[in-house]
Amino acid sequence: MEDCKAMGTPMNQKKKLLKEDGSAKVDEVEFRSLIGCLMYLIATKPDILNAVSILSRLVHCPNQTHTRAAKRVIKYIKGTWNFGVKFLKHGEFKLTGFSKND
Repeated sequence: MEDCKAMGTPMNQKKKLLKEDGSAKVDEVEFRSLIGCLMYLIATKPDILNAVSILSRLVHCPNQTHTRAAKRVIKYIKGTWNFGVKFLKHGEFKLTGFSKND
């Protein structure tokens, strides 16, 4: 199996996920919970936003193909756990705003 770091993206961009593709249905509650957990991670891992957005459209009709795609996102997260947005506390805070008035 491919290494997640070498993949570059959390989902295969060439494969299109369909609502009905003939694979076996899975537990909707479990799939919805998995997608909810992935949505929570979007705050610190914005690189999974597109994949989670696509998967979240399929929570009403999950099947094994969708579950495999979600597990691929989890493998990507596992392989890139140290890549993320870090919010650090600083002693000095300066708010700067810009606007363009035409």
